Amino acid sequence: MPAKTATRDFGLIGFDHVDICIKDRAKARRFFVEQLGMDVIGEGPDHTYLLFGDQVLGLKDAKDGETPSGIDRIAIRVSEWTGLRSRVSRARVTITGEKEREDSRSLFLRGPEGLRIELVWRPDPHTHLCAHPPPAETPPEDGP
Repeated sequence: MPAKTATRDFGLIGFDHVDICIKDRAKARRFFVEQLGMDVIGEGPDHTYLLFGDQVLGLKDAKDGETPSGIDRIAIRVSEWTGLRSRVSRARVTITGEKEREDSRSLFLRGPEGLRIELVWRPDPHTHLCAHPPPAETPPEDGP
C-alpha cells in the first residue's frame, strides 16, 4: 500500500453521498425504496434523497443536456473542517463554491473531466437533514 502524501491529506473518510441524474425519478425511487429497502429522507420538486446506513443516494431529475443515469456529483466526507480550504488551495485544486448548512459544511471542487466533487464535514456523521423533508404519508381514502 503506497504511503500517504502529508500535503494531500484532506482527512477523507468515505463517501457522504452520491447524486445521480435520473430520467424517471419515480421509477428509480420505487426501486431503491421497495426493492432495496432504502428510506426517503427528503424530496423536492426535482430531487429525492434516500438513506442507507449513514450514507445518502440523491436522485436528481436530468436537466436538458444532462445524461440520465449519469453522476451529478460525488460527496466525500472529511474528518475535519478547520483548515480544509487552505489545504485544498495549496494542492492547486479549483474550488467552485462553499456552503454552510444547519448540519454540515461543504466545499465544492472541480475534478477531472468536469466531475463535480463536494467535500462534506458533519459534526454528527449520522445526521442528514434535508431542506425538503419527505412528504407525509396520506392515509388511504375510504371507499364511496
